[in-house]
Amino acid sequence: PEVAMLASVGWQQAPVYRRPKVAIIPTGDEIVDLDRKPGPAEIRNSNSYSLRAQVAQAGGQAVPLPIAPDEPNRLRQLIEQGLGADLLLLSGGVSMGKFDFVPKALMRLGVQEVFHNIAQRPGKPMWFGIGPHGQAVFGLPGNPVSTLVCLIRYVIPAIAEAMGTKREPPERLALAAPVTFKPPLAYFLPVAIEHDDWGRPWANPRPPNGSGDFLALAGTDGFVELPPGPNTYPKGFVSS
Repeated sequence: PEVAMLASVGWQQAPVYRRPKVAIIPTGDEIVDLDRKPGPAEIRNSNSYSLRAQVAQAGGQAVPLPIAPDEPNRLRQLIEQGLGADLLLLSGGVSMGKFDFVPKALMRLGVQEVFHNIAQRPGKPMWFGIGPHGQAVFGLPGNPVSTLVCLIRYVIPAIAEAMGTKREPPERLALAAPVTFKPPLAYFLPVAIEHDDWGRPWANPRPPNGSGDFLALAGTDGFVELPPGPNTYPKGFVSS
C-alpha cells in the first residue's frame, strides 16, 4: 500500500532506512561446520545458520564470520572484525565457565557492558553492551533454545529500531493448558497456536526438554512470556 501511495503522487524516489549489517560469530572449540562430522565432544554449527535466517527475516543483512575457538587472541581478532557491523551477535562463551572468554574480549576492545545475566529462563547468561562507535553487541547463550529466545525477545526489536520500524505491541494469548513454573524467573515458554470451534486462538504449551532441545521447537509458533514463579498459571491465563 505504501508503494502504491508513493506512485499515485508521482514519487519516483523516497528516503528509506539502510538495512543494518549484523555480524554473527559462533564460539567454542566444540563447534564444527556442516561439512565436518562431529566427534564425541562436538556439535554442528546450527546456531549461526538459525541466526542468519532470523536476521534476514527481520530485514537485517547477516554477515556470518568464522567459528571463534576458545583461544583469546583469535576470539579477539574475530570480534574486532565483527565490530565493523552495526550489530554484533555472538553465540556462546558468556557464562561463568573456564573457557567463557567473550565478556573479557569485548571489554578489552572498548565495548561497554550494559548488563550481564537476566532473571529469565531460558537465556539467563545473556550479555549486552555498546561498542566504541555505538554498535549494539549481544552475547547470546550457546544453547539453541536460549539463543533463539534471546534473539527474538531482544535482538529482533533492536534490528527493527535500527530501521525505524514502528514497534507493534506483543500479541496476547490465553494458555490452552495449565503451566507450573517454580523458579523466580520470567519464563519464555514455546507454544503452538491452535484455534477452537469459535475461531479463537489458544497457546498450547510445548516445553522443550532443556535449553539444548531445539528439535522440540519444530511445529511451534513462538513463545509466551510468563511472570516469575513460583506459580501455576491456569488454563485461560493471558500473557504476552
